[in-house]
Amino acid sequence: MTTPASHEKKIEDMDRTILRLMSERIEAAAARGEEGIDADAFRKAAEGTALGPDGAETVLKALKKATAEAEPIRSSSESRKICIIGGRGKMGIWLGDLFSAAGHSVTVVDKAPGCRGISAAAECDIVVIATPISSVSGILKELDGICGDQTIFDISSLKSPFIDVLADMGARRRVCSVHPMFGPGARSMYGRNLIVCGCGNADAVRTACELFEGRGANIVAMPVEEHDRYMSYVLGLSHAVNIAFFTVLERSGIPFEEFMSVASTTFRKNVDTNESVALEDPALYYEIQHLNSRSGKVWEEFSKAVKDVREASLSGHPDGFTDLMIRGREFFTPR
Repeated sequence: MTTPASHEKKIEDMDRTILRLMSERIEAAAARGEEGIDADAFRKAAEGTALGPDGAETVLKALKKATAEAEPIRSSSESRKICIIGGRGKMGIWLGDLFSAAGHSVTVVDKAPGCRGISAAAECDIVVIATPISSVSGILKELDGICGDQTIFDISSLKSPFIDVLADMGARRRVCSVHPMFGPGARSMYGRNLIVCGCGNADAVRTACELFEGRGANIVAMPVEEHDRYMSYVLGLSHAVNIAFFTVLERSGIPFEEFMSVASTTFRKNVDTNESVALEDPALYYEIQHLNSRSGKVWEEFSKAVKDVREASLSGHPDGFTDLMIRGREFFTPR
């Protein structure tokens, strides 16, 4: 006779078997340097099972992500000498580990004890600026007087504060601008976006792209003049919406635990993102809001959108509210 305890033990044993098999698959796929089975085949294999095609695709995505993170970084065909200015910061350390694992020689320039000064950049092939946004302009100007034919790029979240310096240097030397759309907590670049901005020198863009290729990232090239227009929405607007959301909750007088005891699926999704934003560096998030030359326009659009939603929801007729919902649905529908 099957007892609840024996049934529970059977499930635990099956869970361990599943986890072991998944781990073995990840290790095998990582050793081959392949992502493995495509989604269509995996979905088809799950037809008629309790998991179903959609559940199978979710599992496959998790397996592919874990495989990319477990796969050892293969050495680049050409080893470069890379100088990271701000190399003791979180992103500086992250990049240093990435480049070192790829077989490059990394020199750290930082104010921390034991680090070299900025003059070390002249000895390297590639110079990466991983410092706060407010310091990038001065560093670029200093490098302009130190470096020869090196490729130079920053990794700042915004380009507005020093775009004139980038344009000036890009017209004369190998300069571009990079923006990893992820933070130092990322275990890998797999499935994440990385922007490489052209500043007038195609060779610099090519070098930066080659440096990050083969890591599973989606590398997007764009003119540096376009970067902050996108970031005013992708970063500025998304941060503002989340900060406004948790500010309303904090001011409501209702404890967070009570909210979660009655939370809906949508509320939980929002709160997950809200919490991650609340834990970020306030100084960086202030710079992203304050230093983007396009922030004013987006704030006007955001304020108008809130006003439109408010008026539509309080109106005695549903047409305006319905129109907003339908237009949003159409926006998210692939063309």
